Amino acid sequence: MIREDRSYLSNNDMIAIEKGLAKLDVHSIRIGREKLTEKEKTENLRVANSVSKEERDKYCDDKKEKTALKIKSLIELLSNKFAIYQYKDDISYKSNWDLFFWCNSNEKGKDFSYVTLNTNKNRTLKERLCDIKKVIKYIKEIEIEGLDVVIQYCAKYNEEKVKDMAEKYFKRAKDTFISYRGMDGRIKEVGTDHQGNKCYGFFKKRARRKYYKLSNKDMAIMEIQSC
Repeated sequence: MIREDRSYLSNNDMIAIEKGLAKLDVHSIRIGREKLTEKEKTENLRVANSVSKEERDKYCDDKKEKTALKIKSLIELLSNKFAIYQYKDDISYKSNWDLFFWCNSNEKGKDFSYVTLNTNKNRTLKERLCDIKKVIKYIKEIEIEGLDVVIQYCAKYNEEKVKDMAEKYFKRAKDTFISYRGMDGRIKEVGTDHQGNKCYGFFKKRARRKYYKLSNKDMAIMEIQSC
């Protein structure tokens, strides 16, 4: 089964995408075992209630190993079409690889029962989305049953737009009381970060030292919502 997951996108991310402050991006492809059917759940329950702990553990391990073999087979086939860093030792991080491989480890080595594939952040958003489409297309052609392939989306912000919008909001709001998370107070500059960008803080009424940190993204979203 191949499905999409946008649950990692916050309401603010969705607002930013709608207003052109960010674009829809792909964080990773997650590959694991397909969700259990009701029949499989019933069988698992029957086994759990009829055998010893050692037998139950072996039953679960066997299931996990079958999934791992399927996923390893899939990744091996993908590696013949795409350069997958961290899967094969001959691919350097500095090279122009296509996908970044990750999985857990166990006493046997790599645990292929759950795997993630990330795109190369050195490529443009357009290139990475194209890479994902190619990977998904090839996975569909392979047709390995029993696996859950999930495209996990995230938001890619335009940092220059975010910074400009944050400064715009600060200029308008710095001398007024605003409401933030149900509290009244003011926004003030609280220094700069390691890159020299301005940092902001929300100070509740009568607060002098304690404040809530506000990122440029927070400020930009507040500007959008105030329009």
